This record gives sequence, structure tokens and C-alpha cells, in this order.
Amino acid sequence: MIGLAVPAFWLGLMLILIFAVTWQFFPVSGSDQASSLVLPALTLSMQSTARLCRLVRSGMIEVLNADFIRTARAKGLFESRIVWVHALRNALLPVVTMAGLELGDLISSAVVIEAIFAWPGIGRLAIGAVSSRDFPLLQGTVLVSAFCFVAINLFVDWLYHRIDPRVRNT
Repeated sequence: MIGLAVPAFWLGLMLILIFAVTWQFFPVSGSDQASSLVLPALTLSMQSTARLCRLVRSGMIEVLNADFIRTARAKGLFESRIVWVHALRNALLPVVTMAGLELGDLISSAVVIEAIFAWPGIGRLAIGAVSSRDFPLLQGTVLVSAFCFVAINLFVDWLYHRIDPRVRNT
């Protein structure tokens, strides 16, 4: 629940303080090592993971009380088959939609995380374009970000059609 209670910028600063400054497990800012990716990735993923876990839990609780699950239990199906095949597939429908929104949120949160961890990226490029009044560069960064959002939404729609057979016919 830390991911829901703590803002990403604060979590990033605390991770730097604990794991990079105090214990010196990871580098403080960006470098060529793979270990320098751990703290920014952890910071970006904590909130999304916490929200998605709560959504999966609430979806599974709702689906496990549905009539078709009671019917599957009455037929004598193994509990593991009921959970993994029948319940999880139906509980994942809202998670797929939320995951697409979360990926869009990760793109927008990357601007702050890039600043905290001194990583060069599209967010830092956009901020530099605003401060130097380089409008073509700013338009390019907005266009790339918008393209990423559209690509993510198309992928979510495709995945939704693959998971839910009721949507395939529409």
C-alpha cells in the first residue's frame, strides 16, 4: 500500500536516500550500468502495481461469487482450474483497461522521474524545449508521446478482443 499512499517523486527521493546514499547498493543517477535502472523502474512501477493489485483482488472477489463459478464448483471442477481458467479470465477484463491507462500514466510520470534520477529522456527534452522556446522540438516530443498513447490504446483494444469472446463479435 506504500505505492498508493506515497507520491512517486517522494518515493524516488526516499529510494535514492536509502539504497543509493545510505547503503550504496545502486548508483544515484543515470549511468551505463543495468543496476542504475532499478531505482527509477521501481519508483515508476510502485503506484501502478499497487493500483492493479487492488483491482485484481476486487475483481477476483466479485467473480468468485458469481453464478457461473458456483456452477463450476457444483460440477466438481478443481478449485485451481476454476480460479485460473474461469475466474481470472473474467477478472482480468477491467485490469486490461486499467493497465492501458497505467501505461499512459507511466509515460507522463517519467518526466518527474527523469528529473529526480538525472536521466536523459523525452520528458527532460520537452522541459528543455519549453525553457529554450524551441517549439518544433516541443511539438515533436508531444507528437511522440501522443503516438505512444495511441499505440497503447490500440494494443489494449486488441488484447480486450482476445480475452473477451463477447467483444469479438462487435
